[in-house]
Amino acid sequence: MTSLTINPTLTETELQALQEEFSEQGIVRIFDFLSVESIEPLARCLSQDLNFTNAFFLDQQNREGSDEQIAQLNNQQRRELYQGIYKLAAQGQGFLYGRHKVEDSSPELLKAALELINGETCLSTIKRITDNHAITHADGQATRYRVGDFLTRHVDNLPGETRKYAYVLGLSPNWHPDWGGLLQMFEIDGTPTKAFMPVFNSLTLFDVNKVHSVTSIAPFSPRSRYSITGWFRT
Repeated sequence: MTSLTINPTLTETELQALQEEFSEQGIVRIFDFLSVESIEPLARCLSQDLNFTNAFFLDQQNREGSDEQIAQLNNQQRRELYQGIYKLAAQGQGFLYGRHKVEDSSPELLKAALELINGETCLSTIKRITDNHAITHADGQATRYRVGDFLTRHVDNLPGETRKYAYVLGLSPNWHPDWGGLLQMFEIDGTPTKAFMPVFNSLTLFDVNKVHSVTSIAPFSPRSRYSITGWFRT
């Protein structure tokens, strides 16, 4: 099995710059996060080896269903399912995307990626950038956004949770911004601010109080958007 490794340690100057940027903006990106030998097999794992469950919001509930389960619906049932999802999305509620929670039965390479994110090298870097040394661990899931998939505007800071900082490890090579799948940031009142294109082998880190969305994948996109996402927690 391919061994996953983080790229050489950031210099003190680079760490200081990232810390200042995060303090000012609440979001930073670390490019070339994993070694080339690590990132390419991991990207193949997500695009070729994983079974994803479709996560969506319907009837005011978070729900999920496999491709097989959705395929078993008749045409009318499938039409009503997606109409319900899109009706809520039009009101600014909901999501539709593929996810695979990292667990014991996951491919070894995916489990190794989460172990690496929870390793001392990564955690110490995140603690330094955020200036929060109370961080203890991160959870994670693989995500897949196909044509039409989306995540509407929201914040990740939920009552009773210990989430502090969200992260997105981009695993879609040669992505074009016109294909959608942008990590879009907003002001509290809904005014759009910065948008971040999926960049292969970049780790995007942002405060859970930041309002954000993932824009819908365009119908002409030739491929899906893959990433590993989760939250650093205390």
